[in-house]
Amino acid sequence: MTSNDSNDSDISDNTNDFPEEQAAGIPEEYNISDNSNESNTDILLMESNPRLGFYLRRTTHKEKSANNKNSSNSYLSNYDNEVDVDGMNKGEILLKSGEFGIIEPSPDKGLNAEKFFSKHACHQLMLREILPGRFSKVSFGKNFKPNTNGKVMINYGVRAYSGQYSQDGSFFYTCCQDFRVHIYDTTNPDVFKETKTITGDCGRWTITDANLSLDNQWLAYTSITPIVYLAKTDPNDEYQIPLDFSKQLSEDFGLWSIRFSNDAKELIGGANDGKIYVYDIEAQNVLLQLYGHNDDVNSVCFADDSSHILFSGSDDAYIKVWDRRSMRGGKESGVLVGHTEGITYVAAKGDGRYCLSNSKDQTMKLWDIRMMISGERFDKIQLEDYRLEWDYRWNHYPGDRNFKHPQDVSVMTYRGHSVLKTLIRCHFSPSSTTGQRFLYTGSEDGRVRIFSLDGRIVQTLNVVEALQDEYILFRRNRFQQESVTRDASWHPYLPIMISTSWSDTAFSGVIVQHSYKEPDY
Repeated sequence: MTSNDSNDSDISDNTNDFPEEQAAGIPEEYNISDNSNESNTDILLMESNPRLGFYLRRTTHKEKSANNKNSSNSYLSNYDNEVDVDGMNKGEILLKSGEFGIIEPSPDKGLNAEKFFSKHACHQLMLREILPGRFSKVSFGKNFKPNTNGKVMINYGVRAYSGQYSQDGSFFYTCCQDFRVHIYDTTNPDVFKETKTITGDCGRWTITDANLSLDNQWLAYTSITPIVYLAKTDPNDEYQIPLDFSKQLSEDFGLWSIRFSNDAKELIGGANDGKIYVYDIEAQNVLLQLYGHNDDVNSVCFADDSSHILFSGSDDAYIKVWDRRSMRGGKESGVLVGHTEGITYVAAKGDGRYCLSNSKDQTMKLWDIRMMISGERFDKIQLEDYRLEWDYRWNHYPGDRNFKHPQDVSVMTYRGHSVLKTLIRCHFSPSSTTGQRFLYTGSEDGRVRIFSLDGRIVQTLNVVEALQDEYILFRRNRFQQESVTRDASWHPYLPIMISTSWSDTAFSGVIVQHSYKEPDY
């Protein structure tokens, strides 16, 4: 597979705007533009749809004053994010491409949604009923991002390292340093009811990764050992199946990351020997060993539901793309070059094309595999190693955070968070409610940052501010000094996010729920 090849799951390249719609029953001969007189616009809307016209006239003035109040903050977030002009244009192009949710109506096509539509939840619900063609779930849901510092749902006496919702949002699971996996029923999103605790064998340091099968029946976890354990999510079934990936390899061999295939018949694993392993669960043996990296493989994932394309991210600073349908001699199809330090996490968009990564160079990057360097070309060119001699667990990053790799093929670079002390994770926002037009990441400073595709930080969630109960207040100062938000998970259908954090000094973990709250108008 070359960088120009397509794959089975490629989505349409058509970037044309959606067909024009007559908003609110406004006749075609009326032309409402950004320069229209607002009073004339109100009259016109009243004539064409009295109920909507009255509503918009009442809310537009509130929106105008609120926008004036927030305009300076929006500018600062762009400036602080240090995204260059070329990068910003690429992000804006993506927002208008149709590959990240619906294309928003342009200002010259009838009613200007950004100007006239209030983002208040009850107003949006009313407009969805009045204008069903204009308000899809994505168009509606993208306005409601988690925006509160949140409330503490669970407090552990040990560090919590990862936490994720199931794909249907029905339960949530966390992994802790005491080698336990906790599973919670979240059918009521405001109540975490623990249904099962999986106790694993003591591995090395912590459970580094866990993954849930698509049918919610099985959970696999690893802790930098050759053994991956499979456990049933059924609270009445305590049996665990050990899967040995080692096959007489070194005793130091261990897996950092694991993922189920879509049909739950295979697992892929990233190991500390620089290899990627594909494991047949039923046969209980290794199908493939891919010799891909020169350092630890910290993260692996499938690119889409077909399970043909794999992504792997390593401490050698490269993300490699593997296509199992066309691997010749176990070679990668291509390499995504651009990070200058080790990769801590890789997340797939799920369309077989885009992926997201976090790195110890203190950046998050968005990638399109059509821009990758082919495996053959990568072997022929001499790329300089820009990694510095430092330990991200104990030191501040000594490099230039604005340095750009000369062969960078990423689509966008995002700055503003801190990737220190642990393998901090990043994700795409849900497709069903946001069209995946937002990206979010944990941070060493105890915050979750939500980015727009164009590079703006559109929301910051401060975990420390959520620590209000008496038990945590007792140690609040210590937690605040050393808090690390390692993972976060956005509910697939609700404007709720769960962050997973731990304190370096207090040796405690905390699960915080961040919800959406209506702004004061």
